Amino acid sequence: MSAKQIHDVDAVIISLTNIRGNLYTMSLRAPAIAETAKPMQFVNIALGDLSDPLLRRPFSLSGIYPDSGVIGITWAVVGRGTQIMARWQAGESVRVLGPLGNGLDIDELDTSQGLLLVAGGTGLAPMIPLVSRALAKDAEVHIFYGARSADDLLDMGGGCRVHLATEDGSIGFKGLVTGLLEAFLDGGALGDGKPTVISCGPRPMLSAVKRICRRHRLPLLVSLEERMACGYGVCQGCAVPSARGGYHRVCTEGPVFWADRLDQGECTR
Repeated sequence: MSAKQIHDVDAVIISLTNIRGNLYTMSLRAPAIAETAKPMQFVNIALGDLSDPLLRRPFSLSGIYPDSGVIGITWAVVGRGTQIMARWQAGESVRVLGPLGNGLDIDELDTSQGLLLVAGGTGLAPMIPLVSRALAKDAEVHIFYGARSADDLLDMGGGCRVHLATEDGSIGFKGLVTGLLEAFLDGGALGDGKPTVISCGPRPMLSAVKRICRRHRLPLLVSLEERMACGYGVCQGCAVPSARGGYHRVCTEGPVFWADRLDQGECTR
């Protein structure tokens, strides 16, 4: 992405909602970002004039609405920065940098054999815009979605086939979402089909998905969640090992990668 496509704007909070527990979602009016953003790109949000925490926080886009100039983010409160954001109010203005990263253009993917999306926790959030665009192309979409319990699951919307897993068995398959995915594939549900798999979530989950896809010879895209300071490749703080030696910067060359471009041990760090 060229620098001229990245915008640093004052975005107005339209709504901020506590979904449940520590899960929040926010809509912001940011036309310059909404008009050019792709699914699975992200934004960096400043926490006001505070020096502690100093750095902006990266958030995947869970909503992209170019017609209305609105973007959405979804997050879990895990530290001081996200706690501060949970106290913001509609009508406030916040500084937003984006869209950042490479994202996914659905027109550049082969969706003829369908998509299998594998998400853990808030890893579902960046897939929501992708799902709506895939369904608009009449692609068959399966979502394999897991979390610790039913209270940790995000809303998914309709139009696709949803397979749920919870570690405590409160809803769906009891166990890890990767176990659910493996059972589905081992059971021959796809026949001879070779859908593209796209996965976003914790590192151990990505590693397991990678092993499963290799065994079934399915193409796999992974979206990495990294701590990012600048968001546009200058600080080098989000570099991950490449399969061919050297490193990839998650903020510019990612966050979405073909899994075979990454070092085999990279997803298990």
